[in-house]
Amino acid sequence: MASYENLKKDMSLCDGERIGGYANACRGQLYRCTACGAVGCRQTKEHACSKQGFSVAFKCYACGAVGKEEAVASGHAASKSAASTPERLANTD
Repeated sequence: MASYENLKKDMSLCDGERIGGYANACRGQLYRCTACGAVGCRQTKEHACSKQGFSVAFKCYACGAVGKEEAVASGHAASKSAASTPERLANTD
C-alpha cells in the first residue's frame, strides 16, 4: 500500500463515494475539462462514483467534450468536487 500512496502523492484524488455496493472512498485521479472547467474522476463504468466527471473515453459529463481533460495536481486546494465555481474556472481557487 505504501508504494501505491507514493504513486499518487502528486495527484489530486477524488473523495467521492463509490456507487454500487463498494461503500468506500473513490480515491481516483481527478481531471479538469479544459472546455468547461468541470472537475471529476474518470471511471470505466457510468455512475461508478458520486463525483465522476469523465467516462473511460474521457468524455466530460458536464459538457460532452471528448479528450479535453487535464490532470489536477495535488496542490490545487478546491478540486475535491465535480462542481465548477467561477474561481475554479479562473484557476484562482
